[in-house]
Amino acid sequence: MTILILGATGRVGGATLNALKTAPGTRVRAAARSEQGRAALAGRADEVVAFDYDDPNSYDVALDGVDRLFLLTGYSVDMLHQSKHLIDRAKAAGVSHVVHLGTHAPDDTVFKHHSWHQLVERYIEWHGFGFTHLRPAMFMVNILDYARANRDRPGVLVHYTADAKVAWVDTDDIGEAAANVLRDPLPHRAQTYFLDAEALSMAEVAAILSDETGTPWRFEHQDAEVLMPRLQAAGREMTYASSGVRFFKAAAAGKATDIDRLHKDLAHLTGREPTRWRDYVRRNRDAFSGDGQRAL
Repeated sequence: MTILILGATGRVGGATLNALKTAPGTRVRAAARSEQGRAALAGRADEVVAFDYDDPNSYDVALDGVDRLFLLTGYSVDMLHQSKHLIDRAKAAGVSHVVHLGTHAPDDTVFKHHSWHQLVERYIEWHGFGFTHLRPAMFMVNILDYARANRDRPGVLVHYTADAKVAWVDTDDIGEAAANVLRDPLPHRAQTYFLDAEALSMAEVAAILSDETGTPWRFEHQDAEVLMPRLQAAGREMTYASSGVRFFKAAAAGKATDIDRLHKDLAHLTGREPTRWRDYVRRNRDAFSGDGQRAL
């Protein structure tokens, strides 16, 4: 039985790959677009293959003999047609179960990038696969990225959600949950799981950073509109980026439905309590404190 992990060089794909190392009776195939990415995966999977959403010629080799697929998409409106093409080919290749990583949003979401993920979910269902939809909350690791972006201001946590409480999750927990579903998908067939640990405001996250590191941290809110030129300069696809900015602005205004809603799905999938913010900071204390903070 072969499991294909897309996005295996990323945070969630990599965490899933790590969690699948101890899966008896399975052959794990990791996919990456670049030669450098494939080299980084050497020794971490039973097979490493080339896969590029924009290269249909890479699909057949990647999908050959695959029974279960972990589907992650890019941060672009292209995810719609890319996912459709891949799902079509996966059906033809005989894939039986698809685990899709979406977003932590209700079915009636008004935000474009959340809606796109749900359209992909529905297309998977329409094709008749066994399916499991994972909808993770905001990644804790993103705070390390925000700290890196503001490394010239150590101890200042810049973010865009004002006083709103936001549901959070550790990407390692997502990987463990996804791996457990991929090992034994039957109990999770036709299920949608919301993956979250706790809901905290950015000021509360900053307070935990201060408590656990002994280094003063404070939260500074900025209007999410400042992100647009930065994202454009970074080469991000602007339709997706603008939807993300709109989501942050709505959250700051208290108009992002269910942004702080919590569920028990993660504990159900992993058999343990999920990682909370204090746990995460303790595990990454060096990165968040003192010289480590300045070196981010």
